[in-house]
Amino acid sequence: MKPLNEFVEKILVHERARKGSIETTQEVEIYFNFVGRYVPPHFGEVNLTLEEQEALRKKEERKNRLHQNYLRRKANGKQREYEDRIKTEKRRQMEAKKAALRAEDMANGVYALTSSLQRKEPQKGILSARSAVI
Repeated sequence: MKPLNEFVEKILVHERARKGSIETTQEVEIYFNFVGRYVPPHFGEVNLTLEEQEALRKKEERKNRLHQNYLRRKANGKQREYEDRIKTEKRRQMEAKKAALRAEDMANGVYALTSSLQRKEPQKGILSARSAVI
């Protein structure tokens, strides 16, 4: 039995339909050896009820509105300020978590600062025949 990747010639992944959105569509094309691009029959054809169509329309309107707001923030620089502020806050939180873990490890004797170790003078070692052959 052959592995599946022997039947696949190439896979093309296209850009997302809407950047910056959590829920978006993205086209992926799969080309098989000796077949070419394969599109399954009835791919993407779905019969929706009126309620489902209305819910989908409202969801798309909201996504469009949020995307337009994002583009406005990006154009006037407010998005960059927000990202910088969030990045700084996340970095501060990460450093606090690292410090807490380091303190816990030091209390357990797993972690030690080099400045707290005893200072010793370098010593000459004796090289045995066993350790010389590696």
